[in-house]
Amino acid sequence: MKAGAARQTEERHRVVLERAADAVEQAAGREVVPGGDGQLAEELAYDLAADVVTGGPYAEARPELAVGERIALVAVCALAAAMPRTVLGDPKRELPVLAATMDAAVAAGRTPCPNTGDTACP
Repeated sequence: MKAGAARQTEERHRVVLERAADAVEQAAGREVVPGGDGQLAEELAYDLAADVVTGGPYAEARPELAVGERIALVAVCALAAAMPRTVLGDPKRELPVLAATMDAAVAAGRTPCPNTGDTACP
């Protein structure tokens, strides 16, 4: 996500994507508390909201993301937003699986298109 943020020419998009990356990191870490109330801090919930892929407030266009990046971003943000509400029976076993799923979504967004070699498949 941070790589996608760095590519943005529109500063609003860059800020939104950087905040989303930070929120994913936090939601996948200290926000996951077995036996907790399952709620993200309000600020983190906003940072994982739809404007990550639709663009920052008052931006003139959507962020410059390849199709695969956009799909992966939606998947990672949705999973990160849900993680604190996940009921974990064995956190030592289950958290690595959830984290690996997030990593796989990011990797899928970076996989080159077989037709063009670019991350944006037509």
